[in-house]
Parts: sequence; structure tokens; C-alpha cells
Amino acid sequence: MKVLRSVRFPLPINSLLRGLSEVGFFDRSALIGSWVMQIYQELYGVHYSLRTLDVDFAVHLAHPQKRMRADLERVITDLGFIDFVAAEGVQKFTAGGYEVEFMAHRPGGKEIGALAIREWNIKAMPLPFIRILTDFTETAMLEDISIRFPIPEAFFVHKLIVAPKRLTVEKRGKDLEQCTAIIPGLKDERLQQVTKSQPFGRETRRRLSQSCKAISFPLQRLGF
Repeated sequence: MKVLRSVRFPLPINSLLRGLSEVGFFDRSALIGSWVMQIYQELYGVHYSLRTLDVDFAVHLAHPQKRMRADLERVITDLGFIDFVAAEGVQKFTAGGYEVEFMAHRPGGKEIGALAIREWNIKAMPLPFIRILTDFTETAMLEDISIRFPIPEAFFVHKLIVAPKRLTVEKRGKDLEQCTAIIPGLKDERLQQVTKSQPFGRETRRRLSQSCKAISFPLQRLGF
């Protein structure tokens, strides 16, 4: 397993990662979002200046859970985070200026509110294509804990899809900036494994094409 020797997360985030790892969250679920760029920087030589207070996780949903595996609400609040309910009933946590959110795969095109996940006692934001980030992952050791995160190719494809739907130019630009930063380490074979795993519709393909054009990335490398 890969070892992260130079990654240094702020104390609240490091404590959070440790708490989640110790209850088995990273057995299937993953750290996603901008903080993954810190890991890519060490493992793949990515150059990127991180600027975010959002800490995002993708929850793997294999099948409905009838029993709780671990009470993440309690685990996280015991670390000093305060939980609150955001839009659509989504549960978030905050401490030291950082804001923690969990996301889960939403099948189909219909939008739904918060998704209650009994296995972990949290309410996650259901979004399309989150499965890309949980189906294509790798793990690495941070100190004495194991953390799961998307492979760069999965992170890249997901960002290409979501960027055009961002509500602000700033967020769209950050997504595309991250995509550009990780291009040198991408492998076409793994990119196409990711894209072929998903039944992309016409609108999603249009967004992929739009994002690729914006960063001058050949659409053919995605296998289209």
C-alpha cells in the first residue's frame, strides 16, 4: 500500500480522517473534493494551490443497511464538530471554519432530498455520478491509518461532468483548474475504464465535451 509521507492535513481534518478510518468508513467509502489534491500532489506530482474549507466524502451504497455499522454523527461531534441541517435536510458538520458534507450516488435523473443512510447514521446529499468516485479508488496510509480516495482518472471525469452545472463562474473555474492540474498523470486506459463503466446520456456527453474543450483536452482520450 502507498504511504503518504509529506501530506499534512490541518488538525481538525486529520482528526476527522482518523475517526472515520477507525470505524471502517474507508473500507468502501472515500474522501473526495479538493483535499484529494493534497494526496495527488505527493503520489502523482500534481501542482495545485489548495484553497477550500469544504471537506467532502462519498458514501458507498452497496445495498440497504438494516443495522447501523457506526454512528458517524456521534463520532464526528465527539471530535468537536457541530452538526447542522442545511438545504434539503442534508446534514453537515463544522469546526475550525471547515465544513464537512457526505454525498451519495443518486440513480436516475430525478432530484430527491437528503438521503438517510442507516449504516452510518448520517443524512447525505444524493448526487448523480458519485459512484464514479467510489467504484474507482485506491488507498494509502497516512501515519497509521488507511484512507480511500478516487483514482485521478475518476476524479478527472467526475469534475468534467459537474463543472458545466456549477452555479458560479468561480466554482466552475476551480473544477476545471483541478482537471488541468492532474492531466500530466492521467492514463488513457484507466480513463476509458471509468467512462465505459457509465451509461452516459446525451446531456452528460455534451458536458464532457464542453469541459474538455475548455481545458484543451482531447475528447478522444475518454474513448468517445
